Amino acid sequence: MKYKLPYFEKIDLTQLDEYYKVEIEQHGQKIGIDLNFEGKKIESEIFDFIKSILENIELEDSKNRTYIASDFKDEHGDTVKEYLEFHIEELAEELSEIMSFEDESKSHEEQLMEKLKLDRIGFYPDGKYGTESFVVFDYVVDRKLSDQIIVVNIDMEGKLLYLAWES
Repeated sequence: MKYKLPYFEKIDLTQLDEYYKVEIEQHGQKIGIDLNFEGKKIESEIFDFIKSILENIELEDSKNRTYIASDFKDEHGDTVKEYLEFHIEELAEELSEIMSFEDESKSHEEQLMEKLKLDRIGFYPDGKYGTESFVVFDYVVDRKLSDQIIVVNIDMEGKLLYLAWES
């Protein structure tokens, strides 16, 4: 059975390749989307969930930004705070092109958090690479400035698993 996902060619659910990749543009921002499979077969219901996410990227992005902001505001959350502080300390001069260090209405970290861009959506529907995440969303400040990313890890039910700082 072949299945048509948004942005992808038809995919045969009984003869999967290990990896599929496309790049889309949304609001002037390029976003890579990849599908990663361990096995050769998968249920169409799983593709229905992938399709739902791909048809609602803006909604998913909005939810993810809420998770990122919550982690930033949480006194026990350190992933986002440390990520933002690292970039401000290490790249202040470069960041002055995209944010205002003179603006006192918001902290530098809050300003930079607002500049995070969705860079990649990666699906791992059958646990490829041993991941527990069904889908990951990678957020970056600017790929030209830093290869560091905030990863929002989501499970098969669409719930947040955790945030991670990776490179």
